[in-house]
Amino acid sequence: MRKPLLSPKRRVGILGGMGPAATVDLMAKVLAATPARRDEDHVPLIVWNVPQIPSRPAALRGEGPSPLPDMVEGARFLEQAGATALAIACNTAHHWAVELQQQMSIPLLHIAEAAVEALAARHPPARRVALLGTRATIELGIYGTPLARRGIAVDLPDAREQEATDRAIAHVKSGELDAARKVFLPVAEAILARGADAIVLGCTELPLIACPAPLQARLVDPTDALARAIVKHASASIEVS
Repeated sequence: MRKPLLSPKRRVGILGGMGPAATVDLMAKVLAATPARRDEDHVPLIVWNVPQIPSRPAALRGEGPSPLPDMVEGARFLEQAGATALAIACNTAHHWAVELQQQMSIPLLHIAEAAVEALAARHPPARRVALLGTRATIELGIYGTPLARRGIAVDLPDAREQEATDRAIAHVKSGELDAARKVFLPVAEAILARGADAIVLGCTELPLIACPAPLQARLVDPTDALARAIVKHASASIEVS
C-alpha cells in the first residue's frame, strides 16, 4: 500500500478576519519570506478568515461582546485541522492572547514578540522607537511591555496624531488606501522628526499603506516579523514515528 506523502513543513494556523485585508497581507508575507523553488517548498497554512468576530476596540470600551469565544472557536478549528502553531492577524486581539493560549495545546506566535526580535536584529539596533496603532493596542501595552524588556524607549503619538492614525486605519478597513496614505504620512514624518530611530506599525492595517522609500526604510512591520516567525516554526524539523 502506498504511503501518503508527508509535508516537510509543519502546518501553521492563522486566526484572521480582523480585518480580512490584514489576513491576506500576512499570508502574502509568509509567501514572500519563504525560500522556495516549487509549490511543495512553501509553508502549509490553515486560515480562519472570519470577519464576524466581534470588534476588539468595542469590547475593550465595554460597548460590545468579547471576541474571545469566537477566537477560541477559530483556534480550536485550526488546531483540529492539524495546525502546530497559531498566529493572529490582528494586534489588538493579542489582549486576549493569554486566555486564548489557555484554551489551546499548540503555541501562539505573538506578533509583538516577533516585532521586538526583528528590532533587536537591526543594525544598528534601535534604541528609541515610535509606536503607532489603535488606541487599545497602545494603552494595553501589547508592544510597550516587550519593548521595555529589551530596554527600548517608546515615543507615543499625541492626541492629534492618534486621531489621525485612527482615521488612517479606518480608511484602510474601507479600502481607501490613498486617503489613508494622505492622513498617515504627515503623522509618521512628524513623529520621526522628534528623534525616534524607527516607527513600529502596531496595527495590521498600517503596513498596507504605501510609503515613500526613505520613510519605508524606517518602518518596522510586525506583520512581516510574524510572517518570518511562521516560516521559522514551519521549517523546524518534524519528528515522524
